[in-house]
Amino acid sequence: MNIKKLNFKTLVWAIVPALLIGFSACGDDDTPPPSTTTPTKTLNKTTLTNNKNWYDKGSFIVHKFKSNGVYGSSGSWAWVNNSDTMEIIYIQGDPKVKWKFNWNTDTEMECEWIGNGPAELFKSTAW
Repeated sequence: MNIKKLNFKTLVWAIVPALLIGFSACGDDDTPPPSTTTPTKTLNKTTLTNNKNWYDKGSFIVHKFKSNGVYGSSGSWAWVNNSDTMEIIYIQGDPKVKWKFNWNTDTEMECEWIGNGPAELFKSTAW
C-alpha cells in the first residue's frame, strides 16, 4: 500500500466532515438576536395633559393638567410655540413658570423646571 495515498485518504476523511460541520454553522439564524437598545422615549402631549395628575417620588401631586388648559384648580398651562416647553401659571395672578418636558408614557413622564435643577421622574399614581 502506498503511504502517500493512505495519508491523503486519512486527511480527506478528517477534513471533509470538519468542513461540512463548519459550513452548516455559518447559515442564517432563524431567530434575530435580542435587542440591546431601549425604545426611544418620546413626548406625547395629548396623553400628558389629558386630565392627568402627576406625582413626584414623595407621592405629592405636582402637576394637575386638565385638557382644557386649566392647571390645578385655578391656574393655566400652554405650550410655548408648539415646543416641548410649557408655561404654567399655578394660581391666577402668579408669574409664569416654564417646564421642559423630555418624554412621557401613559404612566410616567420626565420634565424639569427650567432654571431650577435636573429633570425629575413623575408617575400617574402615587409612589
